[in-house]
Amino acid sequence: MNNEMNIGNKVYLKDIESLADDSHLKLRVSKIWNFIRNNIVLSIEMIVMDEEGTKYQSRVFNQNFSRFGHLLKEDQSYIILKPSMAAVKNGFSVIGQRQTITLDWRTIIKRCDNFSGPINGFLFVEFNSIVEQTCPRQSFFDVIGQIVSFRPLEASDPNTQRHYMKITLTNLKSVHLQVTIFGSQAHQLSQYLKSNPTVTCVVIVMQFVKLNIWDGIGQAKSHYDVTKMFINSEIDEINDFKKELKVNVNGGTPEKSIYTLPSYASSYIDDFKGDFPLKTISEITEPLKPMKFVLVGKIVNIRQNLRWCYEACYKCGKKINKVPKPNLSYTTPDNISETIEIQCLDPVCNDENFHVVLKYIIPINVQDHTGTIGFTLFDREAGDSMQLFPNHMNVLKNRKFAFLVEITSYNVSNYNNIYSVVKLTEDVDIVSNLESKLEILTTQSVSLNEVPLESDDVVENVQKDVISQTDESFTPSTVDKSSATSPLKISTDLKHNLHDIYDVDCMLRYLEFKAERD
Repeated sequence: MNNEMNIGNKVYLKDIESLADDSHLKLRVSKIWNFIRNNIVLSIEMIVMDEEGTKYQSRVFNQNFSRFGHLLKEDQSYIILKPSMAAVKNGFSVIGQRQTITLDWRTIIKRCDNFSGPINGFLFVEFNSIVEQTCPRQSFFDVIGQIVSFRPLEASDPNTQRHYMKITLTNLKSVHLQVTIFGSQAHQLSQYLKSNPTVTCVVIVMQFVKLNIWDGIGQAKSHYDVTKMFINSEIDEINDFKKELKVNVNGGTPEKSIYTLPSYASSYIDDFKGDFPLKTISEITEPLKPMKFVLVGKIVNIRQNLRWCYEACYKCGKKINKVPKPNLSYTTPDNISETIEIQCLDPVCNDENFHVVLKYIIPINVQDHTGTIGFTLFDREAGDSMQLFPNHMNVLKNRKFAFLVEITSYNVSNYNNIYSVVKLTEDVDIVSNLESKLEILTTQSVSLNEVPLESDDVVENVQKDVISQTDESFTPSTVDKSSATSPLKISTDLKHNLHDIYDVDCMLRYLEFKAERD
């Protein structure tokens, strides 16, 4: 205790604004990682916690690595004197504050062995709040639950950070939550499940996960660097959860089987193996009936002249409705003003939690040997700051894919031939097999070597440019009639590899990850 008196009064993080040179912080490092850009470590990033359980983000810039890099360890505690405060610019805010505790040339730290605060300081959120998207949206949170199903590890990408597993958790109220785990932790969980096939009750804690929205439903996803994972660990929170499970089954052992679902790769392959008809562009130019079909073609253009996002309901994902509302004045009846009230077209969504989110809607041009047509990749939440920009999508240009595409009832009723991509793959075996099935067209061939397709050229005049509501999704109603054009030259400098098979959400998540790192 004398040491603490010699270094001044202890200040808690809630009062950090009053920290002076003659006072100190006593903090535990909950998580530590490196922030890397262009293969250079720019800073050591930390989440620190005081004895009251309050967390803050902290960092050491590379010019001070020699002073602190060898001292800082995860799950250890320190007394810190004379830190600085800096704005969050390099990287992102994990805890939600816009400032970080920075250890610089003035800072003094020493190891502390009498930290009396919580060990982990979990802040669990209810599954319902995640599913309904009322949980924190701009900061990380923690979840605990029992694994009831999982899909095998997807590890086709050469970059192990982009390997992932999808699991389903249930809480003590039997509410289910979908969680996506990336990188080394996906491998760790996969290995645990393989090594313990007889274990029927696997309780997992995911600390520092973030909200992910897919098809209007809230889910959780890990972060490559930040998330911590505890699998059936001997910690109080997991032991207490298991005790509650036993109470719920009248004192017995919670023998809930863990179901192994088909891998996404195998289920996607099935979609391209004959469940849906194989079409060419010339066959689907006219939207005659609602259907799904498979098409093989090359992405020849990422449309730059159309909006890449739209305002959507946070819950159902449908386009919001802006309703003019007159403001009448009884004292000056001639003075009538108007405000815009934002609503969802579905009345069920217009509750006290209603808010608007941005969603991606990315227009592309796809070409095969019969013509060119417009498709859209969409229905992925963009967040408050659009991290995905046109230049990040250019990696897809001039690459051949098999597309699973949907013609909706909206397309048919409005004679709109801009269709939505459901899934896509560039797996060589799948693409080659589909190409071999295409019958040789007996109609007169059209020359594909006359009109080059420039960056923002449209195949036909744009008749209208809106996003329209359908029963299940949105279809952009920019009508570009299918037409024969020449393919662009194939790029010889493709330095990036995407997943062999993925849905639109996985692809956009990868491109966001790339944008964050670049």
